[in-house]
Amino acid sequence: MKTRLLFILVFISIGQLEAIAQRVLQGVLSDYAEGDGLIISYDIVTGDKISWGFIDKSGNIEIPLQSNHLDRVKKMAVKAQKKAPKGFTLKFPTVADEFTCRFPDIKFENPDGMLSGLPDLILTDKKKKAENGNIYPVNHPTIANWLHNHQQGDIALGYYLRFCFAEEKGAAKGTCMVNTYTGLGDENFDAFTLFDLDLEEGWNIIRYEIEEVFASKSGRIFPKVTQVSKIEKLPEDLSWKRVGGS
Repeated sequence: MKTRLLFILVFISIGQLEAIAQRVLQGVLSDYAEGDGLIISYDIVTGDKISWGFIDKSGNIEIPLQSNHLDRVKKMAVKAQKKAPKGFTLKFPTVADEFTCRFPDIKFENPDGMLSGLPDLILTDKKKKAENGNIYPVNHPTIANWLHNHQQGDIALGYYLRFCFAEEKGAAKGTCMVNTYTGLGDENFDAFTLFDLDLEEGWNIIRYEIEEVFASKSGRIFPKVTQVSKIEKLPEDLSWKRVGGS
């Protein structure tokens, strides 16, 4: 029987560290002019539109971080499973599922610990009709475009954040290497992901920092060394970037 992972991760930034303690994410989207709206996602199976937060006419964003987040997404998973194609079973990923690769050299603590979080976030109007782009927490606009295009296209030095909820404490430490072909003849290089990740029970800010890139002879730029770690507070150069929309 085939299994599909139901992994919901955040792609957002936070205005102030104090917002985490208040269980509300806050920030400002500087190029927003579409009026009061909602921040939503689509259920991957049912296609339902799920509301996660709000944006006002000035671009101020507010997303509640709920302590019962896992209960909420588990209920959504039960609903989605009823409509899933025959033979598919939805499940939440574990620490080992998310932080590994084809040739892993990773040591885990609590590898079976469940993970969840917020999904890719879409801006819409109050009636959930107009789509006004996706939002990403990065320090370089090229990284936002790369994320929006499913990690295809050029990348730049810098970082993006994910915000996830761990059911229990866990950890991933070590180096993951993947030999990557550029699409130009037999040109290839080794890409490394360096995990130094300690997860606390509850919400965690995870930074994916692109520390080194590979420049193909074709002109494309690929991530070569990525450092993955949990951070306690938000970097000062973090900004919201919007990609897509009508």
